[in-house]
Amino acid sequence: MLKTLLVDDEIASIRSLEILLGQFCKQVVVVGNARSVDDALLQTAKLKPDLIFLDIEMPSGTGFDFLEKCTNRNFEIVFITAHDNYAVRAFKYSAIDYILKPIEIEDLVKAVEKTVEIRKLHFDSRNKYNALFDNLKEIIPQKLVVVSNGKGEYIDLREVLFFEQRDGRIVVRLEDGKSISVDESFSSIEEQLRDRNFFWIHQSYFVNTQKVRKIIKGENGSVELVNGMLLPLNPLKKEELILRLSDRNIHNR
Repeated sequence: MLKTLLVDDEIASIRSLEILLGQFCKQVVVVGNARSVDDALLQTAKLKPDLIFLDIEMPSGTGFDFLEKCTNRNFEIVFITAHDNYAVRAFKYSAIDYILKPIEIEDLVKAVEKTVEIRKLHFDSRNKYNALFDNLKEIIPQKLVVVSNGKGEYIDLREVLFFEQRDGRIVVRLEDGKSISVDESFSSIEEQLRDRNFFWIHQSYFVNTQKVRKIIKGENGSVELVNGMLLPLNPLKKEELILRLSDRNIHNR
């Protein structure tokens, strides 16, 4: 069972969430509630919850204030917000779940099920919260949290050369030569990076276009990256790639 703490300044919201959890999420036992940041800190230290449903906007401070002040973050967070705003993007990149008010039962059930799976992995959540604070400072989040060997790793997207699909797994290649093997589906990562500078140049390579130095012509086209590495280029992708790179001084060779 997941020991769960509910944090919201509105008592009606707490009662409503408690009822929904009792009816639809049998893996959860609500052990307490709090209506302010200070109270949440006290209850967290006392009850040591596995999961906290955390409202963002409270008169006494925000959910982010609570997280910053909490020294031991050995729990999972599901943020609850009435606004689909900049913070939601930061949650997605940081692998932190959220639910929009009014709460939909399906969203609630999925959030709890995801927490159950994460706890089975003994996932260290500290990297997620570090990435969250970094991403909240950016207009466009730069840190992406992924699961690697059962642990949370956060990657600075500005240092990524490409994501590679290899033998049914995802490998992230960084500019410093390091590689990270990722234990999750590519679809979840791709969805977050659609509006970024990443592009499929080949069925196996999802490339950071900011790291492309040249497009090399020939019967079998290829792409040269800033570190000199060559990757195959699907001829059907060439024109779109050139268009994406049109604002940069990229040469065809």
